[in-house]
Amino acid sequence: MRYAVISDIHGNYPALQAVLEDIRQQNISHYLFAGDYCLSGPWPDDCITAIREIPEKYIIRGNEETYLENLVGKDQSLWTDGQMQVSYWCFKNLSGDNLDYLLNLPHKADFECNGVKIRMAHSSVDFMGTYPFYTWNSVTVADRSRNTDKTPEQILSGMDDERTEDPVFQEALSKLEKGIYIFGHSHLQWSYVNREKGVYLINPGSCGLPLDGIGNSVPYTILEITDAGQVHIEEKRVIFDKEHYTSELIQTGQYREANVWSRVIIKELLTAREHMYFFLKYVEEYAKEIGDDRRPYSVETWEKAFETWNRQQEPRS
Repeated sequence: MRYAVISDIHGNYPALQAVLEDIRQQNISHYLFAGDYCLSGPWPDDCITAIREIPEKYIIRGNEETYLENLVGKDQSLWTDGQMQVSYWCFKNLSGDNLDYLLNLPHKADFECNGVKIRMAHSSVDFMGTYPFYTWNSVTVADRSRNTDKTPEQILSGMDDERTEDPVFQEALSKLEKGIYIFGHSHLQWSYVNREKGVYLINPGSCGLPLDGIGNSVPYTILEITDAGQVHIEEKRVIFDKEHYTSELIQTGQYREANVWSRVIIKELLTAREHMYFFLKYVEEYAKEIGDDRRPYSVETWEKAFETWNRQQEPRS
């Protein structure tokens, strides 16, 4: 059995289309989806419709689906802040059927293939605690990319090596039962294999918003389980024109109605680096400086903070 493993699409329908086409060329008909299908890209409804049309799949929800769930039944006249504009836009632009589908997805999935147990959750935290996620994530990559001549591939390889030597990671690994563990959330593609123990960790990366520093491609992973129960993992990258995607994004209603969020996402797309985390930290500091304790942030605070932060990101001559 061969599975295509996909996660973190984030409303990027063109990227999903590119990945699905590559999967079809690999003659794979079974899919594993690990959450976060909406928010940040302007085609959430198309993404969900395409996923629903795939017959052979296991699918779970991610953390972004909770943001939509929290808006159900709420008074939309109160949706006047700046911070949550992208959530409001996404909620309004999902069909009722697709929203219901998302919110009825399970948080986890457990099943078996050819005698091998497979467990799915959106984050590795569900399996190994907080340490692996907060030690090796998109912020880690962004921090390590500063003032270094290492390529993104070298940085990611170094993180793989660290996991092998890290005692805390290895202790968490030792507590896992035999089987395959699938998760996403970090927007970094990686896998880890301990054949002696029979444990396989798979993060397919982010199909729609990769933050690994690798430009003009989007990732997914192929999982093969033979009839004899042998496990093979292949990490794939699909060429994707992010410049063209950006030109389309800026023509959408999301860009007009959630402009700040969309512009930060464009930075992330074009650089394949984490920016939202750093921007949100900056907004918090900015709001404290001006004595604004409103949360979610007002439109004025949200937009002015972005203007200041964005100017600071521009290279100095």
